[in-house]
Amino acid sequence: MVSKTIVAQATVGSNPTPSATRLGGSVSKQRARRHLRLAGSAIAVAALLATGIPGTPAGAAASDDAIERKAVLRAGDFPAGWQKQARRDPTVSGIDACAGIEAVNEALVDASARSPQFVRPDSDNVLATNSVVVLKSAKAARGYLEPYREPDAVRCLETLTETSLTDAGFTAVGVYVIPVDAVPPGADEAAGFGIDITVTAPATAARPAQTAVIHQDIVLVRVGRALANFGFLNPSKPLPEQGELVDAVVGRLQDALD
Repeated sequence: MVSKTIVAQATVGSNPTPSATRLGGSVSKQRARRHLRLAGSAIAVAALLATGIPGTPAGAAASDDAIERKAVLRAGDFPAGWQKQARRDPTVSGIDACAGIEAVNEALVDASARSPQFVRPDSDNVLATNSVVVLKSAKAARGYLEPYREPDAVRCLETLTETSLTDAGFTAVGVYVIPVDAVPPGADEAAGFGIDITVTAPATAARPAQTAVIHQDIVLVRVGRALANFGFLNPSKPLPEQGELVDAVVGRLQDALD
């Protein structure tokens, strides 16, 4: 599937549109919130890449199921102000570059423990999700990270993000994806992506066009024979709570698997 044209190419760590209104900004904060709520469409990426990790088939050990449920993100991991929402299931995008990761998700959906979707009601485009699965061996867990390290994974994210937002009616969609392999403390290995998104809501009779810069992180970590998958969304920069949330799940997995 041919990617749609990127009108505004973002750059990691910078503001590609200096005059853009960032969500959570100053003067245009309330208008931006009304017209640039992206979580419903941008989170399609997290639904693909952060909903699932390939797990064991139905009938996995009850003890492993208990570890998954205990380890996954919970309300107590978040500071005050966060709330739980229902979480959508991943859907098949039909994008050729996503075929490998979608096959992984299809194997996962019924096998992993999945957190709710955590949001900040006072802030648009702020979101966190997590899934955990315990496999039979560390070797199996290592193998399941490979689709996220293939070049197609970056192409998948770029195309899926652009298509999702364009189909939702936004214009001037710019997406920049960079692989990240930093390993969180306590984890054995990791894979992931940082995604900068620039997007514009077209002008209407009631308001001018509004532009926002959104940052998304996809983080996958292996702890022994367990895999944990995280999706984070935040205006313009990584979610401040992200490191502590990953540490909470990694720590519980370490305790359970030692």
